[in-house]
Amino acid sequence: MGGQEINVNIVNRIQEDKLGECCVAEGRIDIADTFYEKKQAESVKVNTFYHELTHAILDTMGEYNLSKNEKFVSCFASFLCEAMQNAHFVK
Repeated sequence: MGGQEINVNIVNRIQEDKLGECCVAEGRIDIADTFYEKKQAESVKVNTFYHELTHAILDTMGEYNLSKNEKFVSCFASFLCEAMQNAHFVK
């Protein structure tokens, strides 16, 4: 992304109150497999991936204030996730 490799990792847990985390400087997105000791549904992990990807894209663009706006990031990521899951490409 933006000329930088970003590794996506499924980790057991991050912190009790986090489903995911991204660090562009370290080239990683971490997705929690468990949240408050409960295994996450795959759909939650996919949505969390798009949420963290949105943070990573905005951070790479230098849009730090927008990246800190969790309402915007969550809304944008939900639309992106839905669009990608329902995308049909025609030849």
